[in-house]
Amino acid sequence: MAGLGTGGTLTGCGRRLKEENAETMIVAAEPLQGELVQGLRSLEDGFIPPILDLSLLDRKIFVSNRDSVVWTKRLLAEEGVFAGVSSGAIAKIAHRVGSEIDEGNVVFIVCDDGWKYLSSGIYTKPVEEIENLDSTVWW
Repeated sequence: MAGLGTGGTLTGCGRRLKEENAETMIVAAEPLQGELVQGLRSLEDGFIPPILDLSLLDRKIFVSNRDSVVWTKRLLAEEGVFAGVSSGAIAKIAHRVGSEIDEGNVVFIVCDDGWKYLSSGIYTKPVEEIENLDSTVWW
């Protein structure tokens, strides 16, 4: 699992993992069309990063900004991982895929840390109290 941002992580890691085991499933976290999930891009909005090799993707799972923030908070509270919002999005889809499979390992990449979100309140406020959650650009 990785986020659909520039496409470099998905393409590079996906290519290498599939060389090792062709049955490895590569899954992308993609924001819902029109939603701002920091660090991620929606292909539905019309931009396909030139480095992204779509043939490597086995699945894309859409994630909302709200779910991304909720899972960012969970990563910190439950796992002690000080991650950014795109990592929260990836954790959300990793949990979903993990609940759908009977066996195997689920691995997700934490691509950003939380330092640039410190002033946003996402680590200290309840989700309901974060102003403009669905439209804020934090970096």
